[in-house]
Amino acid sequence: MDTSYKPKRGYLNKENIGTWRSAIMAEEMEFGEREKDTKIVEPMQRILGSDTAALAFIAPYTPAKITPSKRISASINIPEELGIEDAINELKKENIQKLYLLLNTLGGGVSSSFKIARILRETFTEITVFIPHIAASGGTLIALVGNKIVMGEMAHLSPIDVQIERNDRWYSVNAMIRSFGSLNELFRTTLEEDAPYPWKAMADKLDPIEYQDWVDASTLMKEHAKEILNHKNSSLKEDVDIIIDKLSTSYPTHDYSITINEAEKILGDIIVSSQNYSEIFEIMRKWLRKYVLEESPIHIIRYILPKKGNEERNEKA
Repeated sequence: MDTSYKPKRGYLNKENIGTWRSAIMAEEMEFGEREKDTKIVEPMQRILGSDTAALAFIAPYTPAKITPSKRISASINIPEELGIEDAINELKKENIQKLYLLLNTLGGGVSSSFKIARILRETFTEITVFIPHIAASGGTLIALVGNKIVMGEMAHLSPIDVQIERNDRWYSVNAMIRSFGSLNELFRTTLEEDAPYPWKAMADKLDPIEYQDWVDASTLMKEHAKEILNHKNSSLKEDVDIIIDKLSTSYPTHDYSITINEAEKILGDIIVSSQNYSEIFEIMRKWLRKYVLEESPIHIIRYILPKKGNEERNEKA
């Protein structure tokens, strides 16, 4: 998960906001809108209850081509915040209490991921998250809003350790803190003049203020996760500290794939096999495949209202 105060390339920031605007306008993109494909809508509406809606949050795997040499990939950021806000405002008009959330994302900014997770958790009393493929990093934080998390055979979550840019490269805060700890342990028992040169060179480059920044970023992410897990509508209030510790610090790399069996060890019986939701999961897979290979600089956000709600809105129109 990447911190929002040092944006990763491709993220929305003051240097590239014009490029983002051009990409979005060129594609005539809406941040969040109703799904129009009847092959998705009609079978989904046959499953939805009168107070249940479906929402897709999909990061396509094809970056948007801005120039012959420049592309932007979808990453959780300000456009995603606006898209979720647009969708939720429409769902509130129908008094929707329950949500089926299709989630496919490689993650993005800590702040945006948290704000999206928070508004979802505040708005709906019951959320079932469907993950056919990937909900990584900030996507894992969003997945934690689920009262049930339905995972397919190819699905995975990831750790939620923060990533920070340093010298034009991206590192896990955990790896940086572990490196600092190793140096600290070495110099606890070794005089500086006796230490191997590479270790002394590393020590000379370490800034204690920067180190504290790493610790603070990690603490921020843990506090965000704790707020989501402790919410009154959460199904994970019993083991919050254990879950956060496991997801944030116990894995060797940010790219670790937490598959369904591993996820069940961490999150317990809220993790459910797709076989238990075979009909709706197949619709979710089709919904994902509709958008996953489109070119887009932002996540594609679509929602489906229950049939009654759609009929009433058409009559009013």
